[in-house]
Amino acid sequence: MSRDRLQTDVLIAIAVFAGLALLPLVAPGSYVLGQATLFAIWAAVVTQWNLVLGVAGILSIGQMALFAAGGYAVALLGLYFSISPWWSLPIAGLAGTAVSLLMGGATLRLRGAYVVVVTLAAAMVMYQLIVTDVACFRKVEIACYSLTGGARGLSRFGDFGFTRLVDYKHVATAEYMLALACLAVGTLVAIVIVRSPYGRAFQAMRDNEVCAAARGIDVAKYQLVVFAVAGFFTGLAGGVYAGTMKTFGPQVLELPTLLFLLSMMIVGGRGRIWGPILGTIALAIVDESFRDLAQWRNTAFAVVLMVMLVFVPEGLAGRLGRFSRVWTPLVDSLTGMRDRGSVRS
Repeated sequence: MSRDRLQTDVLIAIAVFAGLALLPLVAPGSYVLGQATLFAIWAAVVTQWNLVLGVAGILSIGQMALFAAGGYAVALLGLYFSISPWWSLPIAGLAGTAVSLLMGGATLRLRGAYVVVVTLAAAMVMYQLIVTDVACFRKVEIACYSLTGGARGLSRFGDFGFTRLVDYKHVATAEYMLALACLAVGTLVAIVIVRSPYGRAFQAMRDNEVCAAARGIDVAKYQLVVFAVAGFFTGLAGGVYAGTMKTFGPQVLELPTLLFLLSMMIVGGRGRIWGPILGTIALAIVDESFRDLAQWRNTAFAVVLMVMLVFVPEGLAGRLGRFSRVWTPLVDSLTGMRDRGSVRS
């Protein structure tokens, strides 16, 4: 493990998340905090997706199925067993892990476009199973409800109880801090993995799988490991989403949501540690800029994506890394000149 790079990334992460934690002091409004909570959850999902797609190079696009597994675990346990989301969050992570391992196992012998097809098909199968679930599972007076809520989704399954834990005025802040904590934990785990021997094995698989296998890397084992880790934290993010939004439905599995999250990764920089967060911030700014022009919002996202692919294909994180590589030797050179000058004087 590159200890220096790990320490640097961890220190950057502490500084970034400490800064993001100050948002409620700068913009305490419920609308801003609600949007920030949503984007923090999306960033948590994209961070884990980036491990699979960006770092390990596995072309999986079924990430929202793991998110849905976690969200539905919290919603179903709360609705039918009255279990608080606090207690069902670990189960949400395990549900995401189980679905992710199934997906990873199904794609062990597949490569490239075949992985795309299988993982997308898995997400679409889950979507169809939910929206076609119309059989009466429970009755409330004269109304019949299906097990998963069908296309309407589930609601009234409970929440994190922040209205009792904190003052009503601070509920939005508490939900934002919870989503930020979910993102921070997932990001720190991703940093440790990327800077560990596991991360180097993932990158070797991405760059040349045949050479990686020839060097003794068990490709199947590492593929399942990255799917398991990403599945747990993506399921956890789904549970946080269900508990904070207080509703959960199959809409999270629809194609526009998938493309929106994929855009975050591409704009931020695929395979870069800070790419998902930078991409999320960039698209959040675009989203907020077009708040009053909702009909143009998707067009704006598409334009931003095309501009980034043409002019900044390495993403925002890649471009910032290039600038740092240019400026660091210059600063060192200037520092050396200053030191030599001081010696001569």
